Amino acid sequence: MAAVPQMNELHTNRNLRLLNAYWFLRDFQLWIPVWIVFLTVDQGFSLTQVTAAEGLFLVGVVLLEVPTGAIADRYGRSVSIALGAAVLGLAILAFAFITNFGILLFSFMTWSLASTLMSGADTALLYDTLKAANRTEEFEARAGRGQALAWTGICLATLLGGPVAAATSTKLTIFVGAGTCLLTALVAISIRETKPDRTEKRDPFWASIRIAFHEIWRQPEVRALVLLSAITFSAIESLNYLVQPYLLNRGVEIGPLFSGLQVPIFLAGLGGSLLSARLVVKLGASRTLLALPLISIAGCAVLALAPGLTGYAVLAMMAGVGSILTPAATGAIN
Repeated sequence: MAAVPQMNELHTNRNLRLLNAYWFLRDFQLWIPVWIVFLTVDQGFSLTQVTAAEGLFLVGVVLLEVPTGAIADRYGRSVSIALGAAVLGLAILAFAFITNFGILLFSFMTWSLASTLMSGADTALLYDTLKAANRTEEFEARAGRGQALAWTGICLATLLGGPVAAATSTKLTIFVGAGTCLLTALVAISIRETKPDRTEKRDPFWASIRIAFHEIWRQPEVRALVLLSAITFSAIESLNYLVQPYLLNRGVEIGPLFSGLQVPIFLAGLGGSLLSARLVVKLGASRTLLALPLISIAGCAVLALAPGLTGYAVLAMMAGVGSILTPAATGAIN
């Protein structure tokens, strides 16, 4: 692999600030605390239909991860995350007009495309920025900090989303979210990338996809990391669908309290992001990544058996585990 060209301190710090703004804005979505309510109560979908669409979303993520990674390699990572934010805006806009399962499916599959365009490209852009400045030792801490900013965006959006939806409508929060995505895309496209080495031979687009799959498969450590982190993250992510029905089933109506009770879950995610780098330093990447699935299994068991609101604390714990996982796994793969 060719050496990453050097980047001066001014451009490095500018990139880091823009990446932080990107992570915050990407997840500052006012619809977050009410989107399942919008689908199940306002639009009449069952939770089974919603989770079925989510299952297809996850299939789309798996199938599109490498092809969209090839787009990032060929056209640039800032282009990839900017395109991803714009496509996410389209998916969210479609979300506002869902009247049948076909539109729901279109929104979720478009969402999977957006997710894979952004996933990995942002952290790769962070890693290349740090590598060009000879600061790669900062990666896990910076990645964790970026994820913490994303969680901060979620927390603020959650606090505001419930009251805004109660005062206006859940649909308005979705329109605002689509607009926020466009702003996110503008921030992303402003990030300066390191100039590629033009002397290095570039593989054709589809060949690069084939090579990527081959590289993952032939390296046992990378293959195991990708499978372990993907399975664990998917299991934890699925629990997010329980939060809003959990509150509704216990008589909590949409409004400030409905939003406020969801904030501790996102604060736990923020704390996990900040804790991730420290755990990797203290325990090592292997022990950390092996411990997280075991903790998740125990958390799921408690959630299934705990009566009343007792299990709500487990949802917060699982959010923390999920946010520890991403920086730790990404750093280990890099």
